[in-house]
Amino acid sequence: MTRKVSINWAPEDTADALHAQYRAEPVAEVRTRLHALWLLRLGEGPMAVAAVVGVSRNSVQQWLRWYREGGLAAVRAHRRGGHGTPSYLTPAQQAQLVAEAAQGVFATAQAVRDWIEERFGVVYTRDSMYTLLPRLGIRLKVPRPRHAQTDPQAQAAWKKGGSGSAWPRSA
Repeated sequence: MTRKVSINWAPEDTADALHAQYRAEPVAEVRTRLHALWLLRLGEGPMAVAAVVGVSRNSVQQWLRWYREGGLAAVRAHRRGGHGTPSYLTPAQQAQLVAEAAQGVFATAQAVRDWIEERFGVVYTRDSMYTLLPRLGIRLKVPRPRHAQTDPQAQAAWKKGGSGSAWPRSA
């Protein structure tokens, strides 16, 4: 037998209000939390709520703890994943890199990587370079692909109108 959960609900957090907020929430992660709180407000137990929303009982308990500490604002404010690793480049260095890339200085990601290492003394791996460039909005130019059997002389002759006689017209 599970123990009844004691929650001091804020007066404005009625079941109808929680249901409306849950249905209108655009962020899926927060919507799941609001769904759980709405079910708890209706009188469901944490185990049943966890099963319905597809999370562990510990997650539901964590959301209740956040609600007790700061209300719905605290439940909405928490984000998964933490802050991540800070960037190796300062915002000023990033702006300098974007300005150089806008001038067309770089042809390859390796050239960008070498430039950063030479200029700022920061070493990026190849994979992290391919993460950094799109994040800064840098798109390197790539050449148009060419077939291995391309004949530049035949192409030049064709461009000059040397493709042979015209197709016969049907009468």
